[in-house]
Amino acid sequence: MFGAVVNKKVGSHRMAEPGLTYKEAVKFLDSCTNYERTPKPQSMRRIKLYRMQRLCALLGDPQRSFRSVLVAGTNAKGSICAMLYALLQGTPMRIGLYTSPHLDNLRERIRVWPQAAQIEGSAPTDWISEEAFAQAATRVQEAAAVLKRGGPAKDAPTYFELLTAAAFVHFQRSGVDLAVLEVGLGGRLDATNIVDAGISVIGPLALDHTAVLGSDVLSIAKEKAGIIKPGQRVISAAQSDDADAVLKISSEAYGAPIFRYGRDFNADIVSHTLEGLTLNVQGMRGTYRDLSLPLLGRHQAENAAVAIAALECLADAGTPHSLIEQGLSRVVWPGRIEVVSDSPLVLLDGAHNPQAAQALARTLRELLPARKIHILVGMSSDKDSEAVAQILGPLAASVTCTKTRHPRALDPAVLANRFRPYASDIHVIADPADASTCVLNAMEPADVLLVTGSFFLVGAMRNSFTHARTRRQALAVG
Repeated sequence: MFGAVVNKKVGSHRMAEPGLTYKEAVKFLDSCTNYERTPKPQSMRRIKLYRMQRLCALLGDPQRSFRSVLVAGTNAKGSICAMLYALLQGTPMRIGLYTSPHLDNLRERIRVWPQAAQIEGSAPTDWISEEAFAQAATRVQEAAAVLKRGGPAKDAPTYFELLTAAAFVHFQRSGVDLAVLEVGLGGRLDATNIVDAGISVIGPLALDHTAVLGSDVLSIAKEKAGIIKPGQRVISAAQSDDADAVLKISSEAYGAPIFRYGRDFNADIVSHTLEGLTLNVQGMRGTYRDLSLPLLGRHQAENAAVAIAALECLADAGTPHSLIEQGLSRVVWPGRIEVVSDSPLVLLDGAHNPQAAQALARTLRELLPARKIHILVGMSSDKDSEAVAQILGPLAASVTCTKTRHPRALDPAVLANRFRPYASDIHVIADPADASTCVLNAMEPADVLLVTGSFFLVGAMRNSFTHARTRRQALAVG
């Protein structure tokens, strides 16, 4: 079904090499232009792929050593990547995963399954190790120095380009057979788009990053469609008519057949609880029934169907039900309507645009119709906070606005003013930890705390909640 693993040299990243330490590698990356922290739309629109192509050429084009699936979209691209990665773990192949942003630790972005240590029976972990990260960053730093030598300052690689190149280096050195790559921003000019992907996947498209990608869905769809390449297969989530037309034109121009959710494959939800979803998926090659997916939100059923369709396109023949069943059951994707505490009930969700907020609101109405929901929210200044407030505000018993240390964080007083027309009990507490403590102390036992508005806020808060949960579990065992 899926070809046997090619006998590649793996584990070479464990050899001792001179170069950067992990802390030095992180410091090096942090010294570079980082549009995730400080977006500059005019500069971002001027980025061209030739710089990333030259950088990787200096590294020996590591991205050509493995097959790729490239996933773009306004929302759901991370969830689709996580699901496809989990599904592929049931095949004989070694799988890489590259996503962004990270919630807590930079190493979350680069993963390999199975690691050489896992094959040998050691403790399982799929994150890139600090040592391997430092070694990949050392190579990338050296290539970047050559690239910059004698060239204009504007040609210096960005944080995301360097990190993407480091992921490619690590995947090559780890003997990865196939990598699942999440597009960072847009698609056409994104650093990930230098790979020759066998399959392109496009999640739901909506308005976001409009200063860079365009002010309407048509413009955004054209940027996302830029990942489509000649002769490959394209998997698409359900789209608006405008977006669907753009994807159809692009796929036809490149001779790339496109398979759409709702036409070529589908999903039906059997049940939806705080434990997750049970669903049936009508794929392109088979029907998969009673699948358990430990993620919340009906939108995740469509994402699962998209991931399964991509897996079917990768397979040489049929895809066993057991592979689909076991793969979906092990999906882990933090910060997406994630339950991090049962008593009190605490949910974390990185909804930061209207489409994501609508999906969150639908889930809250369905699963928690009679519970009082207290929202702790922080957003980035470049997001449509007015629209998010309009969607989530009416659901809230209270709203507490806060701010992370991220440079793009919106002033919580400004955010509070956005929520005032839609919610009656509004508070401003600048420090997220203080805000969380204040809200929890004021809640009744049956109330719910929802932390949302930004992955930066979710990442900052998740650590404290998961550590507290682990401690409670340890005390209960003791």
